[in-house]
Amino acid sequence: MKKLVAILLILVILAAGCRKANQITPAAPAPESTAAPTDAPVPEGTVVPVSYAFTFSAKTLDGETVTEAFFGRYDLTMVNVWASWCPPCRGELSELAALYDKLPENVGFLSVTVDDPGDLSDAQALLEEHGCAFPCLDGQGSPGLMAGFLNQIMAIPTTLFLDKNGNQVGQWIVGVPQGSASVSDAYLNEIQTRLDELNGK
Repeated sequence: MKKLVAILLILVILAAGCRKANQITPAAPAPESTAAPTDAPVPEGTVVPVSYAFTFSAKTLDGETVTEAFFGRYDLTMVNVWASWCPPCRGELSELAALYDKLPENVGFLSVTVDDPGDLSDAQALLEEHGCAFPCLDGQGSPGLMAGFLNQIMAIPTTLFLDKNGNQVGQWIVGVPQGSASVSDAYLNEIQTRLDELNGK
């Protein structure tokens, strides 16, 4: 009888041990999220991806490559589209050269020629003749520029203004601006108007 009781006691102890071993230990509560809220300031040095209205890659007449990342360097970029065979375009080159030297630090400038990409020598010669130090892109050689805005241009010169994401700011200027003492001053006034628009003034 004692043996039977001892055996039953051993079986009860073993059964209890197996049941305990098969129990699932509840998971520890997950720590609260430590992610910064979306409106938190971005730590200095952090690279934030930029979403551009359009992308492009174009060569300057000097052989340098320029992409949409150019816009990201400035609050506003002025883009002047022209051709060497266009008299009004040629007529404003000296004023554009003067304007380039007066631009605020937060404003960029790109010139885009729509000359035949196989022969840009006339455009290059005109820029040198008028002392134009700004970058001039080969528009016809860039599908990205064509899709971005060139295929919408019906007359030259045309000037447009883009924000740091490549979005248009204000209306295009078709032709050479009038109404100021100089063309460069007229463009400066237009630039200030676009900057005010960006700043909600």
